[in-house]
Amino acid sequence: MARTANKALSNIRHIKYRVPVSELVAAATSVTIPVAKLPAGSEVLACFADLVTAFTSGSLTNVTVKIGTSGDDDGYLAASELLAGPAATGRRCARGAWVTGSNATINAIFAATGGNFGNGTASNLTAGAVDIHVAYVIVK
Repeated sequence: MARTANKALSNIRHIKYRVPVSELVAAATSVTIPVAKLPAGSEVLACFADLVTAFTSGSLTNVTVKIGTSGDDDGYLAASELLAGPAATGRRCARGAWVTGSNATINAIFAATGGNFGNGTASNLTAGAVDIHVAYVIVK
C-alpha cells in the first residue's frame, strides 16, 4: 500500500469583518451582509461572531445574528442575541468543516424584533459592533 505524506496546513487563511450599527440602517427587520467570499475547494475550519460592543436600542427588543450561506443561512452559527443584556456577551462559537465545490459567500444575517433596523438612512440602534471571523484553508 502506498503511503502519502501529510502536508502541513501552512495555507490557513483568516477573514475578520466588523459590522457596526452604521451598516444596519435598512427599513427592514432583516439585513444580510456578505462577510467573506471563499474560493472553490475551501474548507471552513471555524466561524464565529465576536461581540465587540453589545448593541443598544430604545425601540428594538431583540437583535440576533446568524452565519451561513444562501443554501443554509445558519449553517455556521445559529441565531445568537446581540442586544445588551445577559445573553449578549462574548463570542458565539460556530461550526466549520464544509468544503465548498464552487465559490461560496459567507453571510451574516441580522434580524430585529420590535421594529425595523432603521429608516434606510439612520439606524434605530444607538451602539454596537460585532466581528465576524472565518478561518479556512484551500484544500484543492
